[in-house]
Amino acid sequence: MYRKVNTQGHEVKQSSKRNWRLIIGIIIFFLLIVVIGVFIYILPGFQQANWGESTVLVVGMERAGEGLVEVDEGEIYIKLESMQEYIDPGLFWDESEKTAIITTEDRLVHMQSEDQTAHINLRPVEMEFPLRETEGYFYIPLLFGEEFYAMNINYHPPSDTVVIEREEDNAISGKVKQDSLRLREKPSWRGPTLDILNAEDELIITTGSVEDEESDWYFVRTEEGMLGFVHERNVELTGDHEPATEREELPPKREKTEIEHPITLVWEFAYISPDTSKIGEMEPVDVVSPTWFHVDDKEGNIRDIADPAYVEWARERGYQVWALVTNSFDPELTAAVLTSSSKRKHIINQLVTLANEYNLDGINIDFENFHYDYRDYFTQFMRELAPLCREQGLVLSVDVTIKSLSEYYGLSYDREALAGLVDYVALMAYDEHWGNSPVAGSVSSLPWVEKGIELTLEEVPPEKLLLGVPFYTRLWEIEEVEEEEEEEENDQKVSSNAYSMMRIDEILSEQDDVEIEWDKEAKQNLAVYEDDDKTYKVWLEDEDSMRQRIEFINEHNLAGVAAWRRGFEKPAIWKLINEVLADYEP
Repeated sequence: MYRKVNTQGHEVKQSSKRNWRLIIGIIIFFLLIVVIGVFIYILPGFQQANWGESTVLVVGMERAGEGLVEVDEGEIYIKLESMQEYIDPGLFWDESEKTAIITTEDRLVHMQSEDQTAHINLRPVEMEFPLRETEGYFYIPLLFGEEFYAMNINYHPPSDTVVIEREEDNAISGKVKQDSLRLREKPSWRGPTLDILNAEDELIITTGSVEDEESDWYFVRTEEGMLGFVHERNVELTGDHEPATEREELPPKREKTEIEHPITLVWEFAYISPDTSKIGEMEPVDVVSPTWFHVDDKEGNIRDIADPAYVEWARERGYQVWALVTNSFDPELTAAVLTSSSKRKHIINQLVTLANEYNLDGINIDFENFHYDYRDYFTQFMRELAPLCREQGLVLSVDVTIKSLSEYYGLSYDREALAGLVDYVALMAYDEHWGNSPVAGSVSSLPWVEKGIELTLEEVPPEKLLLGVPFYTRLWEIEEVEEEEEEEENDQKVSSNAYSMMRIDEILSEQDDVEIEWDKEAKQNLAVYEDDDKTYKVWLEDEDSMRQRIEFINEHNLAGVAAWRRGFEKPAIWKLINEVLADYEP
């Protein structure tokens, strides 16, 4: 007997099993691919990142880099260029004299390469670690300078990191919530690991990353100074972080005597000491500034023509004395002394000594006629002088011209920088038309003055600006030139002499036919007369022009007036100034 076998069902079952195996294999394959992909994706997060091959400098919450600091025998040295970039842009380096100069509100510090004697406010101080040179780079002893700046410095050996916290580096404090938290190089789970943190570890967090609603990651600094990212869910915020940056301030040796605004200053031309018994009443005057000190040679020696009797007279009248200092208006001399750190120091030392000797209240710096190539050196000179004046309780003021394109006058002053260093800036708003001007014109036309004030106020705050006014004018002699003598387009010969207000009145009174008319452009009275085939013109400095000038002080809330010079004015001018400034409202 034979059994009939149905193979079709068996084959179907076999085929079905093979299909399931294939599907399962494909699923396993894809799962394996996914697992491998995920592993490859997150693998960088388990990799160790390299924090640094050498000592790392961190400033606030910024990784400044490697090779910028050196740690040696307990001192931390910072590369001079890095000091300028991250801590003190005003740090001055004199390459020729190998001298670094630090200036702060109350300190002037000189350090010379490899010299263990520094000078702080001109006084010698022994340093354990001097400014040094390594492989052509100069390094500042950072811990020595910590007391001069509002900063906190720490070195962390485990991470080989120097951290500098500055006063402005405010952030947020926090702490880690869990053990084995990875500090990541990037704000991602894939970010390589810089360090492993544990619960309760302290963190400093940037304010910006806390406030950033688009990111779940905080940018932090660890207790060892390392910078990186942690997820916000792993951090507990504990409050604001304010760096411990207290700085010891030097108390002034003498308190500065303040003057209520508006100030009235008058310069005293004192190359020959004036007979004070003949000086009349000057009711509004607060300050006299005699021309006593002059840089006399290229070594920076000061010529001193001060008169102690004048100081005593000024005290009796209740005036402050701000002695004027000039550069002898010599461009070559000025270049020589400004470009040398040791010569600037020599000048400053003499000025401080002289100010103490004569019991002065202030110093007025009047450097003129120097090329704008030395503008920054002049600013540096003022930057170095300022801390010494604060220490001595001296008012420091500087004279500047109205802005112009003149290479030796208008461009010579960084007015904004100077305003940040001194107590007062005196704007010499005169000599619009100077003695050798090729055309006749006003010494100081009113529209020119107002424009000059407005331009200066773009860089100098009004509470520091003194308006310089002229007590003099120029008498212009104008002679027609014959055709054969004509020079290009100018058919006139022009010359002038400067005179006081009273002397001009005398000269005009001696003429038979003087025409006085109002000059609409200059906004001044213009006097004209003829004599011996020549024309004479003078834009008068009188009560009309002076009233308008002093009104500018009220209109712009300036600090006051500075007048050149005592003895050129009419007595009535003092009464006028007093009257107009009575309307001053700060």
